[in-house]
Amino acid sequence: MKFNDFRVLAFTFAVAATSGLAQAGQISFNDSNCQGTTVSSAITCSASSAGVNYGATVSAWSAAGTGKFGNASMVYYDNSGLGISSPWESTTSPEHAIDNNGATEALLISFGTNNVALNQLSLGWAYNDADVSILRYTGTQAPVLGNSTVANLTDTAGWEWVGDYANLSTSSALSFNSGDKAASWWLVSAYNSAYSGVAHSSYFGDGNDYFKVSGFGGNVIVQAPTPTPTPTPAPTPTPTPGTKVPEPGTFALFGIALLGCVAARRKSKAK
Repeated sequence: MKFNDFRVLAFTFAVAATSGLAQAGQISFNDSNCQGTTVSSAITCSASSAGVNYGATVSAWSAAGTGKFGNASMVYYDNSGLGISSPWESTTSPEHAIDNNGATEALLISFGTNNVALNQLSLGWAYNDADVSILRYTGTQAPVLGNSTVANLTDTAGWEWVGDYANLSTSSALSFNSGDKAASWWLVSAYNSAYSGVAHSSYFGDGNDYFKVSGFGGNVIVQAPTPTPTPTPAPTPTPTPGTKVPEPGTFALFGIALLGCVAARRKSKAK
């Protein structure tokens, strides 16, 4: 299937300084700035805002049972968004979506060298249920997802579980990550309790979630410039209480008067 219309997949960012946030405008990735016209495991997008270029690479992955992650096929569907098909499953509905039936499917999002606090996720299609697990990468090297399973991703692979979110809707975007945790790599996955090991209520269920991602966004975190310190003027000396500051020339005048007195006495003796 071709990416005939990519308008629904939009990414919204705000540039932020570490000391505060500042809106930089909207960036939309669509069929004119996303490379990839056929079914593939990844697409690359680039756009600019306020003269700054940003990019995102989105790839498809899946892991069956206790097995490791492997590449999957990602397809864009008109008016509904991105779906994933694992190598062994059907491409018909609902397996054409991002799901956790038989395997846990996930989108791996890379923002290159930019640190992004992902905090918005939109769905364009959902079936039966739509529970999502979201993680961010905190390692120092690029992640190698193919070396990991769902269960050990947060233990040994440098990933941090951000949260599980139940019952997402196509009518409103999910807002999350209010603390602005940032990363260059993010994983948006069909729900799997093994990511966190956290027991949830009956609202969450493994194996019955199907959805397509139509958009996501967040804040690009940048380092605030270090302000130049203002020199502090030296303090003015304060006289000690009870002392009098002599007037200029006092000691010099006293010396002249003393010399005059001595000269007068010598003259008197000479007479």
